[in-house]
Amino acid sequence: MIKKIPFGEIDAFNVIIEVSEGGAKKYAYDTEMEAVKLSRVLYDGLVMPFNYGFIAQTENADNNHLDVFVLCTHPLSRGTVVECRAIGMLKMDDRGKQDNKIIAVPLSENRMENLQDITDWPEAEQEKILNFYRQASVQWDSAIELSGFANKESAKKEILRTLEFSS
Repeated sequence: MIKKIPFGEIDAFNVIIEVSEGGAKKYAYDTEMEAVKLSRVLYDGLVMPFNYGFIAQTENADNNHLDVFVLCTHPLSRGTVVECRAIGMLKMDDRGKQDNKIIAVPLSENRMENLQDITDWPEAEQEKILNFYRQASVQWDSAIELSGFANKESAKKEILRTLEFSS
């Protein structure tokens, strides 16, 4: 049961994968139903650029968990719990509400050790997420505003903020 998955620690937090890298079906955990629901189906070749999920035991003002992109060398299966550390954050608003996305790497992924902060992540890779949201905003008819990336310390502050909100 997802409610029982602990947060972990600020440098080793648990992420529950909702969408595998390359997936065209966006799932979202529904806290009231305590189930994963199909949220959207992507089309015209739009797919999730990286593994996507949420951080356990967090909550935003919109009653949703804090979203996270997990950078990994392989797609991760939906429902997998992955211990991660933050390297940065995408600052964004969706329909006028703050909806930041944490950028993280799995602790078990040795090939990601060189990514310590967002500045270590190649701009071409960063652009994949930006392009995803530019296309998604059209498909979803949503006013998504991207404000750029923030460093690891900003990401950690965002995580701590959502932990406090969920208490």
